[in-house]
Amino acid sequence: MDRPQTQTARPAAALLDAFRFVIAHRWPCLVRAVPVIVMTGLIAWLETNILASAEYFRLVVNDILYAIFAVYWHRYTLLEEARESPESGLHFGLREIRYAGAMVGAAIVTLVLGKLYVVSNGGNVSAASVVLFVGLLLLCFLPLMFVFPAIALDQPIRLVPFVRSVIDMFLPLLGVMLLALVAVVGLYGLIYLPMLLLVLLKWPEMAGILFYLLSSFVIMPFVLAVGISFVSFLYRDAAAGEPFTPVR
Repeated sequence: MDRPQTQTARPAAALLDAFRFVIAHRWPCLVRAVPVIVMTGLIAWLETNILASAEYFRLVVNDILYAIFAVYWHRYTLLEEARESPESGLHFGLREIRYAGAMVGAAIVTLVLGKLYVVSNGGNVSAASVVLFVGLLLLCFLPLMFVFPAIALDQPIRLVPFVRSVIDMFLPLLGVMLLALVAVVGLYGLIYLPMLLLVLLKWPEMAGILFYLLSSFVIMPFVLAVGISFVSFLYRDAAAGEPFTPVR
């Protein structure tokens, strides 16, 4: 997909476009996301019952599974040929390995910074210092969110345009992310309330099963896909740095 020039991204418009896109392509999303979610559940069971001594096993494998779906959905979102090709689907290759590696690297850096923050404060953590620390983390890590669509689309990683784009839209982006978080919590609340009725009717087991099925196989794929499409649209509109021709 060629873009004539870089333009100013509007996070609210990108989120709305992502929502509409996922609704319009809900079946390809579910068909690809549900097997990945089933596999993460299987990995959780294996870690709990068989591989309890394997530290970080679940984290690494889940990152790989997420990368498989995320790379596919980044490409599905931005590449017309990926949507039209009958051969388009989930794959595991160099893209997915690089994507998962970037996720693990970001998690490790966040953990290290968090520990350094606690140590530097002598264990005395105040609300103001937490807000400052979170703000600095956002400024550092929000530009890195564009690394992921760049990897999925086989594009060079241009950190300078990424940082410039985030600085230009930092407050609107932060507001949209907070709004999205509230919407996700509200969505889970909407499906939780009917479950309370089943509990009151003395069917707690059915309530638990229905909540698990709806949250895991309907809401979670939807939330993941909207988030990935949102970042993809922001990358397309603001952070690519120059017109790009994705490698198939």
